[in-house]
Order: sequence, then structure tokens, then C-alpha cells
Amino acid sequence: MKKLWGILVGLAVAAVTVAEVPVHYYVGNTRVDNNFWLTVPDSLKSGRSHFEYDSLVVESCELVYTHYLDSVSEPGQMSIVRRPDSDISIIELSMGQAISASRASALRLSVGDDAPQIRLMKNINGEVIDNVIVKGKCYLLSFWATWCGNCLKELQPEYIPSVAADFENNSDFIFLPVCIDSSRDELAKFFSTSRGARWKYLSQITALDISREANAKFSSPGIMPVNVVIGTDGKVKYIHSGSITDAASLSRLRDAIAEGVAYYP
Repeated sequence: MKKLWGILVGLAVAAVTVAEVPVHYYVGNTRVDNNFWLTVPDSLKSGRSHFEYDSLVVESCELVYTHYLDSVSEPGQMSIVRRPDSDISIIELSMGQAISASRASALRLSVGDDAPQIRLMKNINGEVIDNVIVKGKCYLLSFWATWCGNCLKELQPEYIPSVAADFENNSDFIFLPVCIDSSRDELAKFFSTSRGARWKYLSQITALDISREANAKFSSPGIMPVNVVIGTDGKVKYIHSGSITDAASLSRLRDAIAEGVAYYP
């Protein structure tokens, strides 16, 4: 009985000790109290982190770019303030330019370069093709992944597939979606889900690049989405990293394919 009592007392002391470990909260580099931390909406907490030390727990976050922590306007008071729309637009423009520059630097080929030969597996029957690119054919390669939201969006029928459809009667044009990472079984499982069923029409035309070897010949591996137009002369007519859903981008893609097949509908 005494032994059991000792164990219970020990557990109680341990519980009290754990409870007494202080928690410090930070928004950016500014320490805030627990009450203020709880008032910050989760939707505004970016880069949230949790660290446990021997005698201290630290919870921290940054604010999304649309808001900032104001600790100056009212001495002794802190508040979360939304930036003016003009400032948000400037930040978004700067972020967009940085992302575009980063994506451009990840591309390994430029317009006019000879297209590399690639090896892919057909999803429909598992056949492996060692030399996919054939001169005399124009290809639209759309590298995508089941985990890539931008890929899935641009592969909705009204975007890239609608451009490819403009050339479906041209026997020299081939629209070839290339899925990286997924095996045939994994892709079949994706298409069978309620989410993936929207893209099941790709199952018949998609090729697989499980090891990313083909993807790596056009961009840094895993950079998604990537779209490449290879002309009938075997040269790159268009290469782009990033989503293609706006009218201007779709028009540029259409023009590149038209140049690639030397055919104007």
C-alpha cells in the first residue's frame, strides 16, 4: 500500500512539474502573452513552430504577408492590422516576380535547344518506351503529380486540355501528360478516389516518370508543373514552369504548338 501511495505521490509531483513549465509565445520576434496568442486567427499564423526545452516551451509564428503586428500605435497595446491593399499588391507583385525568377532558374533548357530523348512507361499497359521523342511529331509534355494542386488545376478540361483539343485532328501532334513519382497502382488508386476521379480521363494518355529521370532533363526534379512543346524539328518551342490557366498563358501555349506543327487552325 505504501509503495502504491509513493507511486501516486510521484506521479502527482511529476504532473505539477510538467504543468509548471512556462510557455512563451512569439509573433515574429515579438513576445506576446497567452491571451493575445489565442486572439490571433489560425488563418493568419504562418510558419508556426513548437519547441520544447528542459524548462521552457516556445510557440511561435509569423503573420501572413497581408497582416502585421502593430505594437507602436498604442503604447502598451498590440494588435493585428491588415495592410493597405496598395501595399499588399506591391508585396504580391514582388513575391510573384521572385517565384517566376526561381522557376525560370530551375529550367534546364531554353527555346531553340534540341529536345533530349526520354524514357517513359505507358500507364495504360505498362509498356516502357526508351525513345519517346520522334522527329516529325510535335509534343506537348505536361509534367504533373497527384500531389501538385497547380498541376491538377491546369489539367482541368477548360485549360491545357482545351488547347490540346484544338490540334487533335492533326496527326503530327501528341499531347502527353507525364506523371512523376506515382506507380501504375498508385495512379489507379488516385483515379478511383472521389478527388482524383475528376482527372480519370488522363489515365488513357498519361505516361509515367516514376524516377523523375525524364523530368530532370527539362527542369530541377520535382519542380511542378512543367510544360514543354517540342516541334516536329525536335527543338524546344516552349518551356514553362508554373500554372497555365489564364487566357494570355493559354494563348502563348497555343501559339507554340501551332509553330511546332507548322499548322494554324
